[in-house]
Amino acid sequence: MIPLQEVLGALDLLPEPILLLETTGRIAGVNRALSRVLERSPDELSGRPVSDLIAEAPERLLQYVSSRARGEEVSPLQSLTLRPSSSAPIAFAAEGSAYRANAHAPVLVMVRLLSRTGSPGSVDEFLAILAHELRNPLAPIRNAMQLMQASEGDVGTLSAARAIVERQIRHLSRIIDDLLDITRITRGKIELHRQPTDLTDIIHLALEMARPQLEGKQHPLQIGLARDGLSLLADPGRLAQAFANVLNNASKYSAAGTPIRIEASTEAEQAVVRVIDRGIGIPVSMLERIFGLFEQVDRTGSGTHDGLGLGLTLARRIVELHGGSIVAFSEGKDRGSQFTVRLPLAAQPENAISLAPPQHAAAPAHRLRILVADDNRDAAQTLAMLLRLDGHDVRAVHDGAEALTLGEAFHPQLLLLDIGMPVLDGYETARQVRERPWGRKALLVALTGWGQDSDRRNALDAGFHHHLVKPAEPDALRAVIDSIVVE
Repeated sequence: MIPLQEVLGALDLLPEPILLLETTGRIAGVNRALSRVLERSPDELSGRPVSDLIAEAPERLLQYVSSRARGEEVSPLQSLTLRPSSSAPIAFAAEGSAYRANAHAPVLVMVRLLSRTGSPGSVDEFLAILAHELRNPLAPIRNAMQLMQASEGDVGTLSAARAIVERQIRHLSRIIDDLLDITRITRGKIELHRQPTDLTDIIHLALEMARPQLEGKQHPLQIGLARDGLSLLADPGRLAQAFANVLNNASKYSAAGTPIRIEASTEAEQAVVRVIDRGIGIPVSMLERIFGLFEQVDRTGSGTHDGLGLGLTLARRIVELHGGSIVAFSEGKDRGSQFTVRLPLAAQPENAISLAPPQHAAAPAHRLRILVADDNRDAAQTLAMLLRLDGHDVRAVHDGAEALTLGEAFHPQLLLLDIGMPVLDGYETARQVRERPWGRKALLVALTGWGQDSDRRNALDAGFHHHLVKPAEPDALRAVIDSIVVE
């Protein structure tokens, strides 16, 4: 069995609060999520009677723990109210399981605390919210396509419709990326690529990421950044993602046209970033909970929400992976909110990396023979059309066998292969391409909707040179194309 300390270390990665209890009702340990909810450190909680933390009917939990320790099947507790140190009591549902480090160790009961919106039935609720969020961008995309069909070549209409489609696709991609990032972080699978970086550059990158949301609601931006002394050892992309999520949150809960301020300074050998809005504010009982998975402040008065409630959870996890902290403050309803991020400063680097805004890639320096294989015909044909606009000779097919057959005559220099194709999947197609004389020097790129780290490793192990996730960023695809040396 796994020792208790290792169990607690693993539980710290989980988003839901978890309590380890002795059969006597004393606390054997808590994870970080519960520590935050109760506003007490794990050391402060360890060894205390759990009844000290329960606002009402502690005997129900003690009876439940006793039954679970004996291995009895009992229904989850539907209402368990905990008392944080300074905020209002919070109601949870609870379910538990027995744990024993070894045959001689006492039995403990591991109790998972689910928010009442995360208790039984929440899967249906979450799927309904997810479906709502995915449908929202589809409506303007469909409308934009109808506009393009009816525009009769009007340049202004076509340009506006294209901009709508581009914005909504970015929004869809962000939803999917957030879901995948939550999975990676909670499983401890995310890796940071730290480098000496100036915090000011990271904030400018975050502002660029959040620009569609901020401009869409016409928020005047107030920016106050220290001129120097903001050097970090950080993953700039990930940290910018965290700040962008906080900025998007500030916009979401603020009226259109109201200002949002972001400022950065140094305090006590820490970099401090504050995002301040004049929005609806945050109830005291929610100041900690809003960082929980799928937690949101009701901004309509009807119990409805907007978004999946992932942004702030991701922001906190990313900041904590950098050794920092993030807290929320509000003076109450309609008084706005302030999010404060604290990060450890790095020694002033001699050559901090500057994050200049990405430049649009120039036209390709050479014309390539490119073969696109994807069983989604629209995806294959549109990608082929885009590559032809860049001057390449492109063929599109819809399964792996067709790719091998066409390759014999076409001799492609670059193959963009979907993984989940019929007849031959992308992995097997790549393997067989490598066996053909014409395929030994070709560059193989997996272009797929599967984007986990394991998917990337599988693609490289199968002989692919690159792994791009759909929809591939144009600049990333052009960079791959520009890397090919024409003999």
